[in-house]
Amino acid sequence: MRSSTDDFKPPFLESLFRDLRYGARMLRKSPGFTLIAVITLAVGIGVNTAVFSVVYGLLLRPLPYLEPERLATIGFRTGSPASVDGRAFLAIRDGATTVDVAASGSSFGGGVNLVAGDRAANVGQGRVSAGYFAVLGIEPFIGREFNADEDRAGGQPVAVLSHDLWTRVFKGDPEMIGRTIQLRGEPYMVVGVMPEGFTTGTETDVWTPLQPSTTGEGGGTNYGMILRLRPGVGWEQATAEVTQLGWPRPTDGAGNDPAARRGLLPLQQGQTAEIRQPLLMLWGAVGLVLLIACVNVAGLLIARSGMRTREIATRMALGSGRRAVIRQLLVESAVLALAGGALGAGLGAIVLEALKTLAGSLFPLAYPVVLDWRVLALTLAIALLTSLVFGLVPALQASRVDVHATLTEAGTRSIAGGIGGWARRLLVVTEVAIGVVLLVSAGLLARTFMQLRTLDPGFAPSGVITATVSLQDARYESAEKVNLLFSQSLDRIRQLPGVEAAGVSLGLPYTRLLNMGFKPLDGTSTIEPGGAGLTNLVYVTPGYFEALGLPVRRGRTFVHSDSAAGLPVAIVNEEFAARYYRGQEMLGRQVNTAGKDRLIVAVVGNARATSSGFGDYSGPLVVPPIVYVPAAQTTDGFLNVVHTWFSPAWVVRATGSLESVAAGIRQAIGDVDPLLPIARLETMSDVQSRALAMQRFMMSLMLGLAVVALLLAAIGIHGLIASSVTERRRELGIRLALGATSGQVMRVVVLPGVLLALAGVIAGTGAAFAAARLLQAFLWGVAPTDAVTFGVVILTLLIVAAFASFVPALRVLRLDPATTLRAE
Repeated sequence: MRSSTDDFKPPFLESLFRDLRYGARMLRKSPGFTLIAVITLAVGIGVNTAVFSVVYGLLLRPLPYLEPERLATIGFRTGSPASVDGRAFLAIRDGATTVDVAASGSSFGGGVNLVAGDRAANVGQGRVSAGYFAVLGIEPFIGREFNADEDRAGGQPVAVLSHDLWTRVFKGDPEMIGRTIQLRGEPYMVVGVMPEGFTTGTETDVWTPLQPSTTGEGGGTNYGMILRLRPGVGWEQATAEVTQLGWPRPTDGAGNDPAARRGLLPLQQGQTAEIRQPLLMLWGAVGLVLLIACVNVAGLLIARSGMRTREIATRMALGSGRRAVIRQLLVESAVLALAGGALGAGLGAIVLEALKTLAGSLFPLAYPVVLDWRVLALTLAIALLTSLVFGLVPALQASRVDVHATLTEAGTRSIAGGIGGWARRLLVVTEVAIGVVLLVSAGLLARTFMQLRTLDPGFAPSGVITATVSLQDARYESAEKVNLLFSQSLDRIRQLPGVEAAGVSLGLPYTRLLNMGFKPLDGTSTIEPGGAGLTNLVYVTPGYFEALGLPVRRGRTFVHSDSAAGLPVAIVNEEFAARYYRGQEMLGRQVNTAGKDRLIVAVVGNARATSSGFGDYSGPLVVPPIVYVPAAQTTDGFLNVVHTWFSPAWVVRATGSLESVAAGIRQAIGDVDPLLPIARLETMSDVQSRALAMQRFMMSLMLGLAVVALLLAAIGIHGLIASSVTERRRELGIRLALGATSGQVMRVVVLPGVLLALAGVIAGTGAAFAAARLLQAFLWGVAPTDAVTFGVVILTLLIVAAFASFVPALRVLRLDPATTLRAE
């Protein structure tokens, strides 16, 4: 008896519920098919959900500020962000009528030293101008931000704390406003605490006034700007005014290249310029994986609809129309898609956490990257869309059954070459072609990473430990105090068991180094007389070259007599000699750099570094020209400026247990200065690993996606051959009965799978050539058309295709020709 509620149920809902119940029952009757289809979809949807979470969180989600669409930064016409000097910033700040302006200072040396009670810690610092938080539209949680008097030379040292630092270190004490903390070795008064969750895209614990100027740091392009368009002002109007105020001469700072001229960029675009391309490429790659998954499930549904021909014909003979059959099959597809979407959402959460771990500090994940409702809504939309995409063709194919012919057949002969044969083969070719694109892309990135990993570093990294500290500290404003710290700590470190050599340097190989101008003091260099060149400059102590294992080609290393009172000297690397002196003899020549005329006393080997922003060098690891100077021959002013951006590192070569040596290094530095925290203690291998973080990230993800694509392609070929054996059982039995050998019949079954894979390889190779050129910015030492990569991918796919075809073909060996003929 029907319930009273059934009378009020709309007819379309009643038929929908009926189709859902029937579809669920049919899927339960085929658990193997259902499980494979759901897992296949879950993999495709899951990786898309995870990567889209990152893409949305970093590239698409509006920045967590007031009216973020009206926030801008300075950038080149090419779309990349640009830093400015103090002159340009002050001119725009004081003269602009269309925008409100603030700036931040650059820092490559990590954090600064914070002392709270008897504890010292290295914390992330942001140096920002007055009005910085107001431009973002965010008010402090308690207190205030900096004012103009504090943000000028000689202004009162004040600080604004992050909410996390306030709660973690100061226990959320509301009385912190007005109190003093020790920051960078001097007292700072706390004037504000930012709201919980506030971030500028980097991990910052405390903000201090920038105090901008046109000299020192402000004499170079070291300021990043944020600008807010005032009400009623358009982007073109603001860009014109800012450009005129900051760079009244069109080519000032930009050479003669119009594309290098500066203007306004949306803030989010400027902040994500470096990661936008790789993230969008990865999103495209996971989109291909989802496409393969859909293609695979479509092939499974076509094969399954072929096996259900008699069932569908019976339903149509009993009065079901073609539309009802199509609707029923689409409902079953939707059930599969929703199940795959639900499982994919859970898988996406797991993959997202793995992505965060893999990315580490590579991406500014300080912005929220979570599976929020928008991402889950996209997952639902993808699931429903895929149900339509992969379910429609099989449904249309199945609904075209010849009812009379099918019901009068004794077996399934009518489906052997009929329903969906061409479609299934086309789907297999498609997924193999997509697999070629992903495998080639992954192979090129893997080859690039291996090339970079195996590059000769120029020194001996094994057994080297480094310890980095911040000396942007009022207690180390004089060269004398800095060098006393170096000498006393090194004396202790050299006494540790297993230590062979130790020294200190400004910066490390595999990192960005300090750009510094120099002037040759003779007429034999490639630089015009009276002109200047640009190099990297590193101060070092005696023992550094021995600790690093950097070979001395000619001359001597620094010794303790190379002191402030001694003759100013320098050591250059081979790249410096080759670039500026065409390989001439360097010993005895003189250059002026770091404020002194210096005698070159040695030439050392080349050590690799990351790009330092100058020169015609390409690739993530370069061999730049370097001038080394004794740390003891630096000046107070020089150290105060460079320690704003760069941090010194202790470099120790040791044998035995590196863990015990690392503990000894920490203890030695702590004995000399208990309030000097170590920002980073790591091996040289760790330093190299950080330098290749982007390449490792891209390679790992692409390899993972390529393996999934290869597996899905193998499943697709396996499914096609397996269903083919089932459909052709009668034909194959007759062949055996007529004298064909098992090997001949196996060949008939296996060959189509291999030929389809070959067709997919041919189609995919052309697409892979185009895709590889999009990867060119991430390739180094490997051509986009690398024959080894293409050859290995093609061979791998054909082997996998042959294996995937061979396994289901083994069922032919179990065929009994007599049984087949009796069935006829």
